[in-house]
Amino acid sequence: MKNIYKFNSYLLPAILLVTALFSCTKKDAYLGFTPGTGAPTITGVHTVYKTVVDSSAITTSIVYNSSGVPTTTTSHNYNPHVVPSDSLVTSGGGGNQYRIAGTNLGSTTSVTFNGVAAYFNPALLSDNSIIVTVPTTASFNPTQAATLTVTTLHGTATFKFTILQPPPTITSFSPLAAASGSTITINGTVFDNATSVKFGTVAATIVSNTSTQLTVLVPAGVVQAFISVTTPGGTAISTQSFGFKYLIYLSGLTKGWGGNGGGYSGYSGTVINFNNTTNLGIGKTSISAGYTQQYGALQIGYDNNPNTTTSTLPPVSVSALGLNAVEFSVYGGAGSATGDQLQVAVNGQYKIVVKITAGAYTTFTIPLSTFGNPSTIYEFVLQTFQSSNETIYVDYVGFI
Repeated sequence: MKNIYKFNSYLLPAILLVTALFSCTKKDAYLGFTPGTGAPTITGVHTVYKTVVDSSAITTSIVYNSSGVPTTTTSHNYNPHVVPSDSLVTSGGGGNQYRIAGTNLGSTTSVTFNGVAAYFNPALLSDNSIIVTVPTTASFNPTQAATLTVTTLHGTATFKFTILQPPPTITSFSPLAAASGSTITINGTVFDNATSVKFGTVAATIVSNTSTQLTVLVPAGVVQAFISVTTPGGTAISTQSFGFKYLIYLSGLTKGWGGNGGGYSGYSGTVINFNNTTNLGIGKTSISAGYTQQYGALQIGYDNNPNTTTSTLPPVSVSALGLNAVEFSVYGGAGSATGDQLQVAVNGQYKIVVKITAGAYTTFTIPLSTFGNPSTIYEFVLQTFQSSNETIYVDYVGFI
């Protein structure tokens, strides 16, 4: 037994050496290189791709008419596309891919940006290079650490790399229309550190600011405009416009309408107040219409009615203003019941009946095609069907 024990003792170091060499050889074969055993270093960060626009690219199209005669047109192709790039950078945005250059990187176990782990493909790893994607959750605030860290089996290396703030996006805002000085809530993403909000070109006052929500005050003079939000990451513009393309009433009548130069405002004993200050919606005032008999009406006329008047005021052109629908909001007041009916007319076309809600505002949007696609707008009417006395309130009337 002693001889056998001595024999095994002599063989053990050799067996361990062979095993170690075999294991090392397998690892090298898999990686395709021999990882360095020294402490890692980072010499720089490089771009991998960039987006370019090639204005020299030509697109040709051929269109045949009914007689088979072709017409050929050519145009420049300005579509952006991605190409390889290798530029040294010290900052980058989340979700983008970069190449970390250095030494002894072959045994990398982790890469972090501001402490957040980043994905890297081991198959693209070399002793001098790591292809990595910056995590979208890495901090981009002004107080960020701005630190890229690479950890290997043999040590850790750091590099100053600033995470850029991603561009913001606007997903929605409400209400869709409001008077100047009213509060608007804008929802979206990456609103951090917002520097400005504009309605068209008019700056708004920012009341509060979180990453996903902004509250702002509607600036004076805005009737209809797209909303933009600017942050250190860029500018986002809403896909839907705020407000109306044309207003008849919002916190007062537009010049040339009803009691503001339009001539007529109602019939059949309807009592109308264009400066009501109770039961308000988004406006600072509303219209109160007290119907005293069946078929009474809130009738708002424009002082450019082609059928009855001659005026120096310009017509309200549907095509020039791009009007598609009339929108208004009605509150059922004293004497009203939920389900009470109002007939809506534009330019004398009594085409549709809507139902109101007692004690609450209801917003109605009706396509102008319902009223025969008028070319100009010169009258808006809300006529009651009820025989009993009732009062309604109209928050706004406009066209979108």
